[in-house]
Amino acid sequence: MRLLSRALRRTARLHLATRPFTAGIAALPPTALEALGTNATAAEAIAYNRGRVAAATGIALYRCGHRLPMPDDHLDDAVRALDFPYSVPSSETRAAIRAAIAVLEADPAISVQP
Repeated sequence: MRLLSRALRRTARLHLATRPFTAGIAALPPTALEALGTNATAAEAIAYNRGRVAAATGIALYRCGHRLPMPDDHLDDAVRALDFPYSVPSSETRAAIRAAIAVLEADPAISVQP
């Protein structure tokens, strides 16, 4: 219980120069239900939602100058800062965020404009 309490009180360690995603704003990627419809399996919906959070978080971090390696705490803070509804950072989501950042870093044609 002490660890959970400490984790909830800790302050964010990184800065994201972006506004949180909120319902109704076009920048929020569609949910699995919106994108895949009602025929998607639970596994497909989970994978899709994890991918949407990872891609948006990875892009936001990359735009703000954050590069790999990044500690788990920083990735968790970034997911929370973007305020995706119902999103809880997991090891799978953190891995997907790292993969998204790695793709952005590896492509020489991608640059960040101020």
